[in-house]
Amino acid sequence: MTTRRDFLTGMAAATLPGQASAPARPNILFIMVDEMRWDAMSAAGHPIVKTPNLDRLAREGVRFANSYTVAPVCSPARATAFTGRYAHVHGVTTNAVPAHNGEIYLPSILRHYGYHTAISGKLHFAPARMSFGFDQFWSFSSEGPTPELGYNEYLRKKHGSPAKWPSVPGSCPWPDDPLGRDVGVFRHPEADFESNWIADRSIDYLRGRRGNAQPWFLFTSFLKPHSPSVVPKRIFEMYDPRSIPVPKLPANARELRRNARGQAARHAIDDENMMRVMSAIYYGMVTHVDEQIGRLLGELDRLGMANSTLVLFTADHGNMLGDHARWFKGVMYEGSSHVPLIWRGPKGARENQAKVENRIVENADLTPSILEAAGLPVPERVQGRGFLKLVREGDAAWKDRAFAQLSTAMLRTPEFKFIDNSQDLSGDFELYDMRNDPKEERNLAGDPRHRDLVAHSKQRLTAWRADKPAPVTIAGLATPDYALAGEAPERRRQRKK
Repeated sequence: MTTRRDFLTGMAAATLPGQASAPARPNILFIMVDEMRWDAMSAAGHPIVKTPNLDRLAREGVRFANSYTVAPVCSPARATAFTGRYAHVHGVTTNAVPAHNGEIYLPSILRHYGYHTAISGKLHFAPARMSFGFDQFWSFSSEGPTPELGYNEYLRKKHGSPAKWPSVPGSCPWPDDPLGRDVGVFRHPEADFESNWIADRSIDYLRGRRGNAQPWFLFTSFLKPHSPSVVPKRIFEMYDPRSIPVPKLPANARELRRNARGQAARHAIDDENMMRVMSAIYYGMVTHVDEQIGRLLGELDRLGMANSTLVLFTADHGNMLGDHARWFKGVMYEGSSHVPLIWRGPKGARENQAKVENRIVENADLTPSILEAAGLPVPERVQGRGFLKLVREGDAAWKDRAFAQLSTAMLRTPEFKFIDNSQDLSGDFELYDMRNDPKEERNLAGDPRHRDLVAHSKQRLTAWRADKPAPVTIAGLATPDYALAGEAPERRRQRKK
């Protein structure tokens, strides 16, 4: 395992033999936000929220209008983005559990091929104290091998408390509500807010790489617009709740919430005013993150790095924002599973066409696409597919579908979405005509006219679930410690001998 000293001294990744004669590889800035819907940006047609910097990326690259997460919860989605493999295959099927033994993440692969790697922000992998292939680790919490460099410690030193979301007393209108209690005004200056801090550390990293010929990979990972809705006063007041478009709550919304138990009580909403206030703050957080992205793009320009850098932006999952009287994520409806994705290649990349790609892609496609863009081989048994051919010249053989699974499962095609709520195809299905019913309001699963489609969708889900390839292997890359985290200590020691 990489030591704390290695991190604190900014140790560079090892250079492969012959690397100096290899063609120049692009730098990679991978920006991820947490819990952002696909439609929460003006480039996607949102009538209220302002995202000028994401709009700029979309104009200069390609925006994927139909990008889906294969598991709409933080850790499973992130593990898929970093492995190119589905959650039921890599084993991270819920938060805070390690992957199956042998699963190797993208930073380790890039580091193996000569990249220097860094993270600023949220990772959310287990075991939390491991490096996961990053040479430099700034965490927004206490993750990683250097928590003393993290946001918690920053707040403790500056303000005497490691609490990340201290709110101004009395700023929460619903202090006793399990969902509404998340609302509040951040007590400290905006400059000390976590999104600013994450961008600051990313800029520190970019400045530190100037003049270094070694290519770099920077994972800038914002928690926002994820809850809690405790934000600086400017963001709290950025959008008027009365102007926010919100879904109409069903007539039985109060009954649904009253009957919810445990964590589900925080995922149900029955108060339109609360929905408006929390949505306004949510969109304020989106615009604030967009401002930080603008700072990063500006720094790339100022440092002369923009032309040699691949920039991609996405989210791990979305937020229902009141659709189906639900909040947060974890379900297969559009608000939860449909995510933004924007890709801008280095200068001269053929995908930089200011286009909107409407074919369906999955976040499992990110790792193979990044490796292809870097001119690196995609390991066998990566399940995602690189989409560069699709966006550069078209791909008649493109899969044009998405699968997803948590406690429920989904098959999304251009025409329909099939949801299995039983986990074993024993019943309780949903089927939506996505072209004529994009809000998923009319379940057609019981309609005899769609009996064959339901049967075919079940067959496709069954085949997808059965495909469980072994972990990838890369010649010359030793299995990282984190990829052995599930093994008994004695077996781990034997493997290292």
